[in-house]
Amino acid sequence: MLKALFARKKSSRPFKDYHSEWFNTLKNTLLPLLRSSMSGSVPTLSTHVEMLHQHFQSYYEALDLAASHDVSQLLFPYWRNSLEKPFLWLGDLHPYLFTNLLRSYLEDTDEEEEETEDEFNDDVVRENYKYLFDKPWEVAMAWKNPSRNLTTRVDQIECGLRLMVPALVDRVRNAQAGLVERVAEDWVWYQGRKEAARPVIVEAVEAEMEEMVSAFLDANRMRRSVLAEIISATSVYQGALFLEGLAQFLVGLRDPQLLAQFESCQMPLNKPSRIAL
Repeated sequence: MLKALFARKKSSRPFKDYHSEWFNTLKNTLLPLLRSSMSGSVPTLSTHVEMLHQHFQSYYEALDLAASHDVSQLLFPYWRNSLEKPFLWLGDLHPYLFTNLLRSYLEDTDEEEEETEDEFNDDVVRENYKYLFDKPWEVAMAWKNPSRNLTTRVDQIECGLRLMVPALVDRVRNAQAGLVERVAEDWVWYQGRKEAARPVIVEAVEAEMEEMVSAFLDANRMRRSVLAEIISATSVYQGALFLEGLAQFLVGLRDPQLLAQFESCQMPLNKPSRIAL
């Protein structure tokens, strides 16, 4: 019932259809183009980095439009698979995923520096990077010795998220609690008479839904902003590797073999401890 009430203005096209087309373009066109351009000129690579970045930005613009028409298909995404759902937060990827992915490149660089320091000369390091990563030298070395400006900007982005995410979670929680409280009070007032209670409950749902839609749009704005800040703070090679990693992560979540292995796994999520007391 509540899901139906959330769908106040049905869109003529389900968002899952748009998402399917968007994903296919990402996987079959833009990601291969980005990878092939990594061995080409800087202007060509820069063009494909911007193309992939704009592909993500257009996706979030479409999310905004879909939410204004029918937020239920985003808050209750039945069409997402079991691998995708754990990473969703208010309809799409949690913005922490962007910063965690970025941190993984920085941390990998720190570990590599510790392992290779004073052990190899520049020529050996160059050959090892080309062998290990199978990428041109400029791409393989993109995350080595990142600038202080970049690390400072990453810290600032993460600090902003630590302030904004909990505040947004509180808004959603308060909206949901307010909806439950109003519906419960109206149900008791009308003594369970469905026909009499329904118009009042619908009014309550619509009032609380405005806040839920607003929270969803703010979460989406946060995702767009974090992604844009990361791309603006990184070099063309760093941005290319970051977007490649993000795109490959999304592609991996829809890999049939990986999904089948995940769904067939019988291990319980919370395995009891065997430690004897």
